[in-house]
Amino acid sequence: MMKRVIWLISGLNRRMMKLLFALALIAYIASVWGTYTNMRSIQEHGEMKIEQRIDEAVAPLREKIRDLEQSFSQKYPPVKFLSEKDRKRILITGGAGFVGSHLTDKLMMDGHEVTVVDNFFTGRKRNVEHWIGHENFELINHDVVEPLYIEGTTTIWTENPGVMFLADGKNDSICPKEH
Repeated sequence: MMKRVIWLISGLNRRMMKLLFALALIAYIASVWGTYTNMRSIQEHGEMKIEQRIDEAVAPLREKIRDLEQSFSQKYPPVKFLSEKDRKRILITGGAGFVGSHLTDKLMMDGHEVTVVDNFFTGRKRNVEHWIGHENFELINHDVVEPLYIEGTTTIWTENPGVMFLADGKNDSICPKEH
């Protein structure tokens, strides 16, 4: 007898839940339909043209963006043109520091392709920011304590910051030069 009462109550609860769910679904559909028909009537009657108002608000901003883009077009220092056979691919560690940034400037103005690797611990991005975006320049934020793999280069480890290695890309010969 008790089992039948529990079964009857649980059956009623399931039916009530289904009924409540159906009512909630009908209310949601009615709400969405009302919003849709209201928006459609607003647009059809011309009371509110949303796209036109957005375009009117955005037009002055677009003009300001165009003006800023033209005024901030990147102007790089003068760079010599080198043929591909004369142009070197050079990697400078610490290139955002004082000495490295001046070396970067010299090599870039001479027409070489320069990749600067710096962790910005003591170097500053502003020292080389005038080259950012140039086709012959690449800046990598990396600590040289960790290995760095760059296509077309040989990994070189040195503990002596006074030694600069020049790598010839044609025959991979490495020549240390004392500075």
